[in-house]
Amino acid sequence: MKRAKVSSAIIGFLGFAALVLVASTPAKAAFVVGGENGWQLSYDGMINVFMVYDAKDQLQYKDGSIKTASPNSEMQSFRIRTGLLPSIFAFNVKSPTIDGVDYAARIGLYPQIQNNGTRIGLGTYGSGGTSIDIREVFFTADGKFGQFLIGRALNLFEGKNILTDMTLIGNGVPLNMTGGGVDLGHIGYGYTYTSFGPQFRYTTPDISGLKVAFAICDPSAIGSVTDASGTETISANKINQPRFETEISYAKTIGSTKISAWLAGMYQEAKFDGSSVVDPGYLEGHKVSTIAGAGGVQAWVGPVELLLSGFGGQAVGVQLTQVDSAVLDIAGKERISYGGLAHATYTIGKAKLGVQYGINYVDRTEVDKDLNSDVIKSKQAVTGGCYYSVNKFLTLVGEYTWARDSYYDNSRQTQNIVSLGTVFVW
Repeated sequence: MKRAKVSSAIIGFLGFAALVLVASTPAKAAFVVGGENGWQLSYDGMINVFMVYDAKDQLQYKDGSIKTASPNSEMQSFRIRTGLLPSIFAFNVKSPTIDGVDYAARIGLYPQIQNNGTRIGLGTYGSGGTSIDIREVFFTADGKFGQFLIGRALNLFEGKNILTDMTLIGNGVPLNMTGGGVDLGHIGYGYTYTSFGPQFRYTTPDISGLKVAFAICDPSAIGSVTDASGTETISANKINQPRFETEISYAKTIGSTKISAWLAGMYQEAKFDGSSVVDPGYLEGHKVSTIAGAGGVQAWVGPVELLLSGFGGQAVGVQLTQVDSAVLDIAGKERISYGGLAHATYTIGKAKLGVQYGINYVDRTEVDKDLNSDVIKSKQAVTGGCYYSVNKFLTLVGEYTWARDSYYDNSRQTQNIVSLGTVFVW
C-alpha cells in the first residue's frame, strides 16, 4: 500500500512538473509521463484566438427592399474570440499490450475564450462567462481484430466532412457575434454539423488502405427544439431505438500522390409524443426518420491539395444535423436537404493559400408550398485563406469569407467577414 501511494505521488509530481514545463516552454511538443508496468499518461492541446469583423446586411428582398416581417437585422460587429474549433486540453492514457490488445482512453476538454457579450464575464456561459465542452470521453481497444471505441467521440456521419474543411483551424462564418459559442467555419455552408456523441463503434483492420466502421449511437430528437422566445416548434422526441451510422474509408499513396476517400451513412427513427407542438394531439404517434449519406474525395499532388465532399438525405437539416428548423415542416414531414464543399490549396514554403466554396440546399415539401412557408432555401459561402506555419506548433491565419442565406420568399441576407488569428498546438 505504501509503495502504491509513493508511486502515485511520484506520478502526480511528474504530471505537475510537466504542466509547468508546458507553461514555461511553449515551443516544446506534447509530453508523455511514464507510470508503472508500461502505462503512459500524455497531454495534448490547442489554443486558438481570432479577431473577427462581421458586416451583415439587412434581411432584404432582391430589389433591395427590407423584409418588413423581420426586425432590423443589419449588424457590424467586432469580437476577439474562439474560431471554428474551441481550444483543447486533453488527457490520454495508454496501457501496455495485454494479451495482444492495446487499450487507451481520452478525455478532451474544449474551452472557449470569449465572454457572453459582456466585459465582466464571471462563472458559466449562462452567467455571462465563457463555456467549456467535454466533447471526448472514450476508450479504445486495438488488436488484430481492428478497433473498438466506446464512449463520447466525433460521430461517423459527416465526421470527415468537417475534419477536411479548410477553415477547421480558421474561423469562416460566425455563429453568434454577440455571445459565446464557437464559429461555424463552413458548417451549414457545405455540410451539416455532426457533433460529438455517445456510441459503441467497431472499425475493421486496415486492409490495403480500406477500413469499414459501424457505430450504434445515442439517438437524437428529430426536428427543431424550442427557440429562444419560448415558441414551441416541431420536434419528434419519443425514441425507443438507437441511431445507426457507418463509414467506408480508403487511403492510398501512389508515388508523390496521396488519395483519401470516404462514404458514410446514417439511419434513425423517432415519434412525436404530443408535447412538442402547440396542438399536442395532431401529431402524437406520428413517426419520422432520418436517412442520409455523405462522402468525399481528397487528394494531395505535390504542393496542391484538392477536396470535394457532400451530403444528402431526409430529416438531416441545413446546419445542425437532425435538430435545426429545416428538418421537418409544420405537418411533421421530413424535408430533403443536400450540399457540398470544394476547395483547393497550394503550399509555398511555410504558407498555405486556399480558396473554398460550399453550399447547402433545402427542398420545400408540398405543405410548405401550400402554406407559402418562409423556409430557408440555401446557404452558401466562399472563403479565401492564408495559413502560415511559423513552426510546427504555431500557425498564423488570415481569412476573408463572403456568405449568403437565401429564403423561398426571395429574401436574402449577406455577410462579409474578416478573421485574423493564431493557432498554437502542443
